[in-house]
Amino acid sequence: MIDSPSHASLAEELQAGGFDVFAPMRVSWYNDYLRKLGLATDSTSYLEKTGETHVSGEKNFKLVPLPDYGRQGNAMAFFVGNSKAMWPCFLRWLRDQPDPTGIENPVDTYAAETIGRAMKKFAGGTVEHDIFWAADTTPERLVDMNRAAAVANVTYFSEELFLSVHPNFGSWVAFRAVAVFDAPASSLDPEPRFLPTLLRGDEAERAKELFAEAMRASSEADLSLDGMALEVAHKWAAMRDCVSLGREHKYSVLQSEYHYSKDPKILFASLSEVHPTDIM
Repeated sequence: MIDSPSHASLAEELQAGGFDVFAPMRVSWYNDYLRKLGLATDSTSYLEKTGETHVSGEKNFKLVPLPDYGRQGNAMAFFVGNSKAMWPCFLRWLRDQPDPTGIENPVDTYAAETIGRAMKKFAGGTVEHDIFWAADTTPERLVDMNRAAAVANVTYFSEELFLSVHPNFGSWVAFRAVAVFDAPASSLDPEPRFLPTLLRGDEAERAKELFAEAMRASSEADLSLDGMALEVAHKWAAMRDCVSLGREHKYSVLQSEYHYSKDPKILFASLSEVHPTDIM
């Protein structure tokens, strides 16, 4: 039986690993929202402007609905993300690995281990579940994390700017996973509740200008899933920084640069600050 007290224990376990953005949600909230809007991927929207191809190689594909285990949408799911709180937890984990430099995607690996372990414990070996990762861009597994966060009442999402804003952490959040369980979500309302706009008018206007600059820089750069050049990364970070709400939770310079660039030199500079003798 999945109940509210067990939700709280799951949230506490995730928070201990730095994943402090969490909310239960009905699968129908997400699936019905996609059907209502007829949504393709966010990537498709900007690809129409730039002429690029989605990283999966597909063009204009529709998002696949989340599974509901035959419950007509009344299946329980959990949205998981993080603020800057994940960074020190992750660095401690990485420091303790036998070969930190040999891990291909360390943040994704840490997220998969920590979130996967918490969800498995929560399921108790009796409840079937499936985890959809933000890092998985294959068309059949791709979840629109921005809109999943919006229907879960986690963030306000600006369709125009493709920017999500958390009521506490502002724009300084990252999304990691949606976990779906073969269990009823009867304790949740049938319809989602959306947060009101969390952007001031002047912030939205400035963010729109910086979004255009970041898009231009991205279209002229050689982008990949492995990250982007720092000059492009700084433009995307500048757009986030337009939001005054939650600015006290802004990522450190190294966390922000690694978030966008995936440059291992930046990562190990961060790690050496945590424990200088561990990185030669």
